[in-house]
Amino acid sequence: MSEPTIKVKRLAYVRVGAPDLEKAEEFLHEFGLRVAERAGNAVYLRGSDPDPHCYVLTEGAPGVQAIAFEAEAASDLDKVARIEGASAIEKLDEPAGGQVVRLRDPMGMQVEIVHGQAALEPAAAPPPHDFNMDGRRTREGGLPSVRPGPSHVRRIGHLVLESAEPVSVYRWYHEHLGLRKADEIHLPNGATQMLFASLDRGAEFVDHHVVGFQYALDEGSRVQHIAFEVANFDDLMAGHAYLGARRRKNVWGVGRHRYGGQIFDYWASPQGVIHEHWTDTDLVNEDHVPTDCNIVDMRDYWGPPPSLAFAVARWNFTALRNLVGLLGARLRAGR
Repeated sequence: MSEPTIKVKRLAYVRVGAPDLEKAEEFLHEFGLRVAERAGNAVYLRGSDPDPHCYVLTEGAPGVQAIAFEAEAASDLDKVARIEGASAIEKLDEPAGGQVVRLRDPMGMQVEIVHGQAALEPAAAPPPHDFNMDGRRTREGGLPSVRPGPSHVRRIGHLVLESAEPVSVYRWYHEHLGLRKADEIHLPNGATQMLFASLDRGAEFVDHHVVGFQYALDEGSRVQHIAFEVANFDDLMAGHAYLGARRRKNVWGVGRHRYGGQIFDYWASPQGVIHEHWTDTDLVNEDHVPTDCNIVDMRDYWGPPPSLAFAVARWNFTALRNLVGLLGARLRAGR
């Protein structure tokens, strides 16, 4: 197999539109993101890690408008600019600076490859504490430092791209950005339901997945959710209580995933974009051997089943037919 065009370094940020900026920003503050800067009609939000902003909020149609990855080297932008349909290398006229090449994936999603953005100073994070678990008793004479309030988002971690042809979308990201298969879940008919893909950083350990390529029950195309790492399990649960008290819409969680291993909690923003808090993910490197699994046999380690609001982004006849078929297959498998 030929080498990919480049191997991206990390997921950098998302651009998200909202018809009401004030309501959207209020949710993001409650979710645990904080404003890095405001410029023009955009709000740039960050986590506590020193990475540049990870979320660009603008007024407009609701939904994720673009996703961005950081290139390893400036020379990688030259390579990406030669991909059919890509823009020339342009100056990124935004707070973090840098350069960018823009292109479109097979779904039509705008993908931005950036390099040279300026890092930020680390922001305040909750003080860590030990856990007296697994027979280890290391927190002696002290209480855990858990404060009520929003979770403390550290960074953007991954997102899920939903489409009618997840494998073909994955191939584009593999061929051009170097993402590699981590694990795969199949539908009862053998087609791909979800293909998890990690960064390819060689021997370096990375998150189990940076992008999930998922079959959309309605066969539409979109970013199904965006996911952010929080400080720890207590921080996640504090945020869960805080968002719940403000009557935000919880669409799935709290639980622990089988693939990826992370403890998860999913919330819908006022504009309907699903945002995930997660902590304690699995790490993989080039030695990881991908596995395949049928969805009827796949179960998370613990937690509730996903809600319909999480599983179905848009209702149509195709979504109803596919959902009924999937539920029927699960029932037959459980007999």
